[in-house]
Amino acid sequence: MKRSFPLVLFLLVLGCASAPPRAAEPVHVVIVSTTDVHGWFNGHIESPPGGGAGVLWGGLPTLASYIDALRDRDPGRVLVVDSGDLFQGTLESNLFEGEPVVRGYNAIGYTAAAVGNHEFDFGPVGPDSVARTPGQDPLGTIKRNAELAMFPFLSANMLDRATHKTPSWARPYTLVRAGAARIGIIGLSTPDTPNTTTAANVASLEFTDPVPAAVAAAKELRAQGADAVIVIAHMGGRCNDVSDPHVLAGCETQQEAMEFLQRIPPGTIDAYFAGHTHAQMRHYVNGVPAVQGLAFSREFGTVDLWIDAQHDRVTKSELRPLTMICSFVYSGTETCDPKKAPAGATLVPRVFAGETIAPVSRVASVIDPYLRRTAAKREEKLGIRTSAAISRAYMEEAPLGDVLADALRAATGADLAMMNSGGIRSDLPAGELTYADVFAVSPFDNYPAVVALTGAEVTGILQAMSGGARGIMQVSGLRYTIDEAKDADKPAAERNRVTSITLEDSSPLDPAKLYRVAMPDFIAAGGDGTQDVMKNVPKDRIQIFYSTALRDAIIDPMRKMPQPLTPDKRGRVTILNHDKAPK
Repeated sequence: MKRSFPLVLFLLVLGCASAPPRAAEPVHVVIVSTTDVHGWFNGHIESPPGGGAGVLWGGLPTLASYIDALRDRDPGRVLVVDSGDLFQGTLESNLFEGEPVVRGYNAIGYTAAAVGNHEFDFGPVGPDSVARTPGQDPLGTIKRNAELAMFPFLSANMLDRATHKTPSWARPYTLVRAGAARIGIIGLSTPDTPNTTTAANVASLEFTDPVPAAVAAAKELRAQGADAVIVIAHMGGRCNDVSDPHVLAGCETQQEAMEFLQRIPPGTIDAYFAGHTHAQMRHYVNGVPAVQGLAFSREFGTVDLWIDAQHDRVTKSELRPLTMICSFVYSGTETCDPKKAPAGATLVPRVFAGETIAPVSRVASVIDPYLRRTAAKREEKLGIRTSAAISRAYMEEAPLGDVLADALRAATGADLAMMNSGGIRSDLPAGELTYADVFAVSPFDNYPAVVALTGAEVTGILQAMSGGARGIMQVSGLRYTIDEAKDADKPAAERNRVTSITLEDSSPLDPAKLYRVAMPDFIAAGGDGTQDVMKNVPKDRIQIFYSTALRDAIIDPMRKMPQPLTPDKRGRVTILNHDKAPK
């Protein structure tokens, strides 16, 4: 027995020495995503439907509290990304050309942002939204914001036309660490960017097919040692039900995010963060977790990845529910939306990841100077009142669209007026309006234009906007009908769904007669898919009034309307939908 003991011990030691090493635990990485903040760095105050005290939601100081809570729980393994359209949309952001948003993102510690179409809206540094003198750089503001940012602006499919390379102020991708894992982040921009910003500002750029651009970038990142590759894209989805990530029945298949994820080869990317459509996604598409929260700083999305850093692969993923950005929520819920408050519910402090949410002072101190400098203009009373909130709509006639088209027509003395639905960015609230209210409705630095168009050209513009890709035209002086079943088998950009057009008195629109049509200069320049019509309109038939921004031009006509303004539709656009009653 004494002789066998050393042998047994030797065998035990040998067995332990030859056992394979225990595999390392997967690295848990948390990725938080925002998109389409559009300058709402200070949040919103929304009144309950029946009136009463408003409820604050959104804003970077409150968002920072959520992110800090996640970082406290998972130190060094939380990434924060944005899918584009950071700046354009509020008085306090636009007056400083997006600078407060960049500085707020710096204070939060964003990892990267995709390049959205509205990043180009400001054009050169300074008050001009397009270059008007030879020395102005149409990309001046985006270049300056990229210099201010402590995070990269990413787009792998945005190229300089002269060099066919990524512009110097951006990158196609970045490689970052999260704990022991290396994460490659690819940015993508919508190829439709030239149609959805001021085209002159992006004339030096081209926006290519995102799929081969992403495949090439992912290959380079894997070669550089990326354990996981994600995409942040200003190419969005639209899903009407995000309760079950595995059920895609409620997702529109022709949206850019869905088309991209159907085309990208399996295994190329490990997660997709969408933007641009101001809608929601929270789904697995071809095995890839894809998420998109609502716009205007309302929500953020979260994807958890478990990464085997030894074998450069993701072993597990999880899509958390989309999170509304609130310091207080209605009791028994996770929302501060007054429209979704259960009967009798009261507002209670929001607790998230074990911490009470409250605006973070280090972020608030960064943005407060911009708010103070714009306070007087923001709060300026306009002498306009509304009896109730006046809403916008994208794919049907909207009460607010009628009001704005009438105001633009009155401001210019035109025969007709058109307002693109995508240019109407917010509802008008109930009560006495301030300058900030009108600015939020029309934040773009557009100018009134009056274009002499034939009746046939008017028809062509309405047809170009009827396919569902970019919203319909809101009109004054016209009535028209869209049949949603017409051309249903064609891509949205190729559908011609207008079946009848008349003047407001029901008399026919003369195809040969010239009408003076008021519109934003964005449309006069061929924006929102109207290029095929507008490129053939002689320049001497286009008059643009650069002395007054469109949002300022419509204030006096709205003031002269019967007060208070009352929300109503005026029967200008009829939508024939074969699945529903006409609307």
